[in-house]
Amino acid sequence: MKTTLLSVFAFITVLTTAVYGQDSTTTKTKEKRQQEWAERKARVKEDLNETGQVIKQKAKVANEAVGRGAQKVGETVNKGLDKAENAIVTEADKLKAKRDSSKAEKARRDTL
Repeated sequence: MKTTLLSVFAFITVLTTAVYGQDSTTTKTKEKRQQEWAERKARVKEDLNETGQVIKQKAKVANEAVGRGAQKVGETVNKGLDKAENAIVTEADKLKAKRDSSKAEKARRDTL
């Protein structure tokens, strides 16, 4: 009876120690995984932050390029409008001169 009781006590002690060791290993593994996950999360967050900064810089450069392009287009349109205005004024002056010469010719004929 004593040997049976002693062997049962030894078995329970060994079993408890094994379970505690396994639980300790599981906890360490879980902590390690959580730490790796936190490191990955921090790396991804940092990468996204860097990517955001790069995109911001590229957008700024693109915005400046678009602004310069729009300014050039505006200048070209203004030049075109000035040329068109000058052409219209010139044509109006020609028509006015023609009309005036016709009136002068008619007046000259009427006086004869």
